Amino acid sequence: MRLLQLRYFIIAAELENMTQAAKRLHISQPSLSRTILELENELNCQLFIRNSRSITLNENGKYFYKKIKSALSIIDLASQEVSSQYNSYDRVISLRCEKSSQVIPAVMKYLKNALPNIKILLVQRGLEDDWMNHCDFEFSTQKIKNNKNFLILKEEVFVAVSKSSNLSSKTSIEFQDLKYQNVIMSRPNPLRSVIENSFKENGLSIKPKFVTSDISTQHELIKNNFGIGFVPQYSWLYNDFSDTCLLSFSPQKVYRKIYLSYYPSKAQKKYHEQVGKLILKYFNKLVEQ
Repeated sequence: MRLLQLRYFIIAAELENMTQAAKRLHISQPSLSRTILELENELNCQLFIRNSRSITLNENGKYFYKKIKSALSIIDLASQEVSSQYNSYDRVISLRCEKSSQVIPAVMKYLKNALPNIKILLVQRGLEDDWMNHCDFEFSTQKIKNNKNFLILKEEVFVAVSKSSNLSSKTSIEFQDLKYQNVIMSRPNPLRSVIENSFKENGLSIKPKFVTSDISTQHELIKNNFGIGFVPQYSWLYNDFSDTCLLSFSPQKVYRKIYLSYYPSKAQKKYHEQVGKLILKYFNKLVEQ
């Protein structure tokens, strides 16, 4: 099994479209399809459910994706550390986040400006197993067992509606008000889990009408009254939602929390304390804006 096959599989699984995945990889679509088929033949099982316009992971594929994503993240991080121009492990600080966020690039830029001699590595993956021994810091929406966890952000989750929506006259909104609304959401991620759990706690289930993880696309659809969406108070700060109405949930507001987490032994690493303080300082400034 070749590493290239696995990387192609990851891209195809995440984009759920062979043509788009081939464009991302700068190869032909038949070449990508052939590589995926060779991988499936080697594993002696199918990994995808194939439709005329899209592909989705089957149960075998979901399990394989979970394990391979973990392994590739470790390989990538090890490769970056070894090949780092600094040739010093102490001068490399790794950050891991559950999912991509607009805040993360800003945090990295802030750290690089403050500590130009430190190499900052960003790793992205879920929390399905204990991987913290490989990263210096973790941005997580939940406390991680056996780690030191610091709450760095508690942000309200608003309901975003078009100014032309019949909901725009409200000052707050109840869960029942959204029962028959078209809902626009991202693909499964920590923010979506917070929203779905809040609906369950209020005796409702939520089924999105349109799914996209692109924030700009969500914004345009909401603004033009194709549906309602959900906007976190700070971490989507870099998109201007002033042309929509942001409503608080009532009678109880919905919040999500973000923690800075690290394995205790990591605190002994050079620059660890300095980087940790800078991250906390950045999020304090974010809330104060």
